[in-house]
Amino acid sequence: MSTPSSKTLSPAELAKLEHSFASDPSSEAYKPLAEAYLAMGRFMEAMVVCKKGVKAHPNRADPRLLLARVYSEQGKDKKALEEVLGALQVQPTDKASLRMAGVLQLKTGEADAGKANLLKAYEADPGDADTLAAMQQYSVQAPVAAAPAPAPAPVVAAPAPVAAPAPVAAAPVAAPAPAPVAAAPVAAPAPAPAPSRKHVAEDDEEAPRPKRSQPARPVARAAVVDDDVDDDDEDAPRKRKSGSGSSKYITLGLLIAVPIVLGGFFVQGRMAAQRNREIKKQLEAATEQLKHDSFDSYKKACEAADKALEVDADSTAAHGYLAYAYAIRWGEHGGGDEAKRRAEEHLASAKKSGEISSHLYAAEALVKTYGGKGKEALTELEQRVKSFDEQGKRSSLLYLTLGLIQMNAGDMDRAKDNLEKAQGLSPDDPRIYAALGAVYRRLGQDGTAWKNYDFALRYEKDHPESLLGKSLLMLEQDTPNYELAAVMVKKLLEAQPPPSPRQLAAAYLARSLLISRVSAGMDKFKPEEQTKISEVTGVPTDKEKARQELIKAEDTGFTLDKLSPELSLIKGRRLILEQHFDEAATEIRKAIKIDPTRAQFYVELAKALMGKPGGEKEASEALATAIKTMGDSPKLLTMLGDAYRRQNKLDDALKTYERAVKDANAKNPEARLAIGTIYRQRSDWAKAQESLEKAATEFIGQPDRAATTLLELARVFEGKGDAAKADETYQKALNADEEYAPAYYHYAAFLSKDKKQAAKAKLLAQEYIKREPKGEFVAQAQAL
Repeated sequence: MSTPSSKTLSPAELAKLEHSFASDPSSEAYKPLAEAYLAMGRFMEAMVVCKKGVKAHPNRADPRLLLARVYSEQGKDKKALEEVLGALQVQPTDKASLRMAGVLQLKTGEADAGKANLLKAYEADPGDADTLAAMQQYSVQAPVAAAPAPAPAPVVAAPAPVAAPAPVAAAPVAAPAPAPVAAAPVAAPAPAPAPSRKHVAEDDEEAPRPKRSQPARPVARAAVVDDDVDDDDEDAPRKRKSGSGSSKYITLGLLIAVPIVLGGFFVQGRMAAQRNREIKKQLEAATEQLKHDSFDSYKKACEAADKALEVDADSTAAHGYLAYAYAIRWGEHGGGDEAKRRAEEHLASAKKSGEISSHLYAAEALVKTYGGKGKEALTELEQRVKSFDEQGKRSSLLYLTLGLIQMNAGDMDRAKDNLEKAQGLSPDDPRIYAALGAVYRRLGQDGTAWKNYDFALRYEKDHPESLLGKSLLMLEQDTPNYELAAVMVKKLLEAQPPPSPRQLAAAYLARSLLISRVSAGMDKFKPEEQTKISEVTGVPTDKEKARQELIKAEDTGFTLDKLSPELSLIKGRRLILEQHFDEAATEIRKAIKIDPTRAQFYVELAKALMGKPGGEKEASEALATAIKTMGDSPKLLTMLGDAYRRQNKLDDALKTYERAVKDANAKNPEARLAIGTIYRQRSDWAKAQESLEKAATEFIGQPDRAATTLLELARVFEGKGDAAKADETYQKALNADEEYAPAYYHYAAFLSKDKKQAAKAKLLAQEYIKREPKGEFVAQAQAL
């Protein structure tokens, strides 16, 4: 199967294509951009762009064919075939689609269908080189032109065993000689039974006749009916005679009843079809609204699903949609007891039928999670997802829901993996991207988190959760972009239709965090810059006035939603940034009291407690309590190990880290890095190397953490006496993240042991001092 070649584009050329597509996603720009992404192996971006092309050009084969190529390049032949068959529905004679369908069908074992489609492609263009190459590859022979048919010979005699009363059936097709009709009675001295319908059909198939005036076929069918009647009544001539009067009434009754019954079935069928169309219409409307993932859209989704229930009160799909939407309105938007009650009622109604529904399963998991049964929900949903996978069914909704629950439980790496699976199946879902943004933010990968929030906002303009996530992420940076954060917070506060009361309350807390950060950083700017910052952010330059604004914003948020733990968490983070650690811990404990099932709350509490001198012991006690409540959350165990290390309880730390990685298939590079470091400090080189090498493969997309791990691994090789491997790994650490200053010092110290490398060691030491003039190893670096 040939694919068009694409030259590698420069960053400027690619940026131009991306700009063209972003400016008008419905234009032709999707095609060159998708082809460019495909040529670069950036399959996810290519898939997203292609799906936009399919949506913008539903009556064309090109975008589906391009999407099929994306899947095919990844080895996903079945999904590629689905898209090609979709392209053929739009353009049934498109030779490229026919050719690709044929090749994919042959690859996936559908030999007959594949050969048929390749031959259709050949018929569409016999000279197409790609089609001919595919036919040669799969040994599909081109059709040979048929030789001219010889003139039919006249039939001399045809004493066929067909009925003599119907000699027309035995007449020759075309003969100039006299027809041998007279020969038929000789061959059949007694009346022969009329040919059955099967025989007539076979004769028609073997010797098709030109249309003539004689009613040959109707005569034969009439004979069949007559013979059937005769056979039925042959043994009862008297019954026929005596019952002739009553049979007239029966016949008359049938003549009246049959049309009435048939008419009733027809009307009933039309009504059923109309009901099904209306249900489908309303559920499609509900699906479209759910995709927007906003407070207003969930209300509209419920309205549409309610209309479907008006048509069919037992619709499992409609009840599943309503259960899912109300679960989100209750757990994420602060819908209260009424939303909870409706979610549970529709969940119960949907479960009665026993039908399979991804919305039903997702709703059930969310209802349990928001009801405090997160562990139970997680176990059940993991089994459902596994079952779906084994059956070849993959649901983006179930992967999304599983990822969200795992994130709440503190299993960030598994949450990330499942959310990425969901994103692969549904690459234009803003809810998935917002969830990925939250996961990466908690993993400390701020750049990747920002990118995912951006994707969500690309597919849903002003997506509330993504605006909120981006603004909070920006405000927690060392040097925030105050203007950008202010714009995003303002959008949330002034949005129409407004976000949910809970989202609006969180926006006011984000506003208070903005005021805090701007006010604290105001002294770093010149007077004219302070005025400009005040204008664009709305934060007064006077600190007391700013403080009053901050308190007002927080009070407004807590008034809007008194039951949201997120508000206390945001306030706690603000207090940590202001270094008010005791107050921060008090505020985060309020969040835990509202919802004790969220691992992130305990992580933030531990950060607050370890921020103050001597707070490590209190932090470890809080984390141990959390683990007893929630089970062995990898994130909580890693944090507890960190707390033990801070107290110099290395044995307790090591045991705790090893509990965090007891599942060998689960990713937890932070715990593996800590284990490797402890073993290195104890000169247990083999165990240190094993743990660090595994950690290095898991720190994907985190250059600073990868550099830290490689530096530790280099020190292990140095300790083992493997100088060549140590030198190589020190260089890898510098290449992983050239901004990671400690690598310069340790590599310099290693090289300084070899007099031949003295000059290089000196340069590296100077580079370390330049990058960290107040760093931990400045004195040693100066000595080098």
